[in-house]
Amino acid sequence: MMKRSKIGLALLLAVFLTGVGCRQVSDLKAFSEAKYSLQEVHDLELNGIDVMQKRGPEDFTTSEGDSLLASVSNNTLEASSTLYLQVHMPEPETAHQMTISQMKWQLLVDGKATLQGVVEEPMELHQGLNKLPLQTTVTMVEEEGLRNYEGLSKLMTLLAKKKDLRQNLTFQIKPTVEMPIGDLEVPAYIKVGAPG
Repeated sequence: MMKRSKIGLALLLAVFLTGVGCRQVSDLKAFSEAKYSLQEVHDLELNGIDVMQKRGPEDFTTSEGDSLLASVSNNTLEASSTLYLQVHMPEPETAHQMTISQMKWQLLVDGKATLQGVVEEPMELHQGLNKLPLQTTVTMVEEEGLRNYEGLSKLMTLLAKKKDLRQNLTFQIKPTVEMPIGDLEVPAYIKVGAPG
């Protein structure tokens, strides 16, 4: 009798774990096929400096400018912000949720990777609008050992001109997702579109 109850318990546990695994695989597939758009950016700080209030180079103090320049040169620039990310599921009527243990990101200028970083804090994603507080080191992308200063220069020029940056900039993410068998990084970067 005891042996039967152990076998029954093992079967029940196996069915439960299979159900949990299938649900997470379904969630991962849904998020891989979803469309992402960045709705808003709030409280953007670089090295603790609120850059949302700056309109041009003259708005930075000498010490702020020196701090930012040194951090860019040393690839040690620290950014914090709150992103509002809209997730559009292929089947919005089905509830999906995903826990991300970390997220790589890249900013492309005119199609070329320029800045990148990794967000280490876990976060939850769901269908609809997601409020994501982020902290990340911002580094310049390197190609064959050389940093992409050209892309950074283009970015600074675009910001100075106060133009609509959406046609020149592409933001993309590469999440690592928590799964029953361990963390799994999605194979390719996912493009995050403009608000729409």
